[in-house]
Amino acid sequence: MLRRSPPIFAIVALLTVACMVARSMAADMDGVIMQHGKVMTMKAGKALDTMTTNMTMSNGATVAPDGTVRLPGGEEVHMKDGQMMIMDGTIMDGGKPKPMMKPKGMEVDD
Repeated sequence: MLRRSPPIFAIVALLTVACMVARSMAADMDGVIMQHGKVMTMKAGKALDTMTTNMTMSNGATVAPDGTVRLPGGEEVHMKDGQMMIMDGTIMDGGKPKPMMKPKGMEVDD
């Protein structure tokens, strides 16, 4: 019979907790997400409806229904499938809890 060492159980437990925390962070997010070429509004981490009007985030970034993002400094970027922007203007990739990028012109509080 195989005997498993305690460190393996500890690693599995830590990974399980880390996944649960990441999932709960994503579940608390409000904003927009690009899915299949359409920008959807997002509440509590779930896509709700197709966006029909521009949405302004708290940092001043504006998201258009076609996925064009106008940053506070005037620069424009286009959201890609799987990317989301939460209400503070942070663009994230695939719902991962760490920001994919802080757009140029976005104020960062340290």
